[in-house]
Amino acid sequence: MSWVIFIKTKPIIKPINTSCRTYQNQDLKAILAIENLAYDFPWSQEKITNSTDNTNALANVVLVDDQVVGYLLALTCVDFVDILNICIHPKHQHQGLGRQLFNHFKHAINNTATKSIFLEVKRSNDVAIAFYQSLGFESIDTRKKYYSNGEGAKILRFIL
Repeated sequence: MSWVIFIKTKPIIKPINTSCRTYQNQDLKAILAIENLAYDFPWSQEKITNSTDNTNALANVVLVDDQVVGYLLALTCVDFVDILNICIHPKHQHQGLGRQLFNHFKHAINNTATKSIFLEVKRSNDVAIAFYQSLGFESIDTRKKYYSNGEGAKILRFIL
């Protein structure tokens, strides 16, 4: 007679070393690579550089093991911030890095006159809309034919 014993074990979870910081010029190459992997119509180097060079720009990156895997670009106004782009490398999505990056960004603007954060998202991008709503954004309006392909956008707002 033989016995079979099953032992239920938990899967091994490898911790990842993550951090967030302010964008630096040497991050541009990584951001361009992420743009090209993540989007059908990625931003050009010129558009990203113009955004990061703007005196009202806020730019942050999220790193895994000291490698840039995501970024957030925003413009500040008197009492609100407009997020221009937030993107995580496709291989690193759905791991909480977008939330970590947004929380870092939110903390960075906490002691400013900012009262609201706005962003536009493609009406068809249900995954992004659900993500933003999980952060606390609310849909407040739409823009017809906002994107170059003619697709409309939802305008979302986060109140601080």
